[in-house]
Amino acid sequence: MSGQALSLATKEIKERVRSQFGLNEQSMKEAVQILRDWLDLQPHLPPQEPDDERLERWIIRCKNSLEKAKKSIDLYFTVKSMTPELMCNWDTKSQWFKTATSTCYAYPLPELNENDERIIFFGLQNNDAAQYNVDHLFKLTLMSHEVRMCEEYCTSDIYVMDLSNFTLSHVPKVSLPDLRKYEVCVMGGFSVRLKAMYIVNAPPHAEALIGMIKLIVKSKIASRIHVYGKDLTSFYDQIPRKVIPLELGGEAGTIAENMDRWKQKLESYHNWFLEHEHLKSDEKKRPSGAIASSDLFGFEGSFRKLTVD
Repeated sequence: MSGQALSLATKEIKERVRSQFGLNEQSMKEAVQILRDWLDLQPHLPPQEPDDERLERWIIRCKNSLEKAKKSIDLYFTVKSMTPELMCNWDTKSQWFKTATSTCYAYPLPELNENDERIIFFGLQNNDAAQYNVDHLFKLTLMSHEVRMCEEYCTSDIYVMDLSNFTLSHVPKVSLPDLRKYEVCVMGGFSVRLKAMYIVNAPPHAEALIGMIKLIVKSKIASRIHVYGKDLTSFYDQIPRKVIPLELGGEAGTIAENMDRWKQKLESYHNWFLEHEHLKSDEKKRPSGAIASSDLFGFEGSFRKLTVD
């Protein structure tokens, strides 16, 4: 793909990241083959998907637990069937994409930090709630996760969510079911390992949103959420100014410049997104019976029917 916007997964980075989870070149190949053999026995999953490179990312994100990787891969294809409003129609030439990339932003930093973690910034580019569609912002971030599954190696993620343009009119546009579906896609399907989440420029009326976010994630993830108002002094102790955009008091260019760089990367995946859109679970062929939406997105017993052999 064109549009270099992520640090290359060099041999050195791969070795460092793999070593954190007790892996090397040979053991990774063996783990990938185990997943490939397992996939061949799953009649409800697309044959020959995902490719070996993406399987490696699942193994890393699941900390070398192949059972967790199987569950996450199964869930990834399941949510593509269950949440087409989020996981499908990733057409970078469509109107929704043009509108979303001009009103929202969601971009990873090009380079990993000193701990081989990826920092991702996201928020709103303006305060016009009439243009805002929460599903569009979610889709942008999910598209980014897909690209990263194809290209990068990292140990975990660090999120920075800017709420400076989040107005009272935005509040009713975000619901608990919306957030729950998104959380299942990200934390379940893509098996994201979240090191920390920094919410900055949080206005008082964002309290309900922050409360919903903490409600839907596991308690250990909720404990990693740190909220800042307009005073970002202590935030700069966590994230160096050299990688923070100008609007947030940093030195790393404007949000628009950074988002344009990442938009070009997403656009370079246009054909790939469309070619892979139909690759999802066929619940009619699932040996244990079709997964119900309530099994995935209910607050009790989540994933209770999604088992692996």
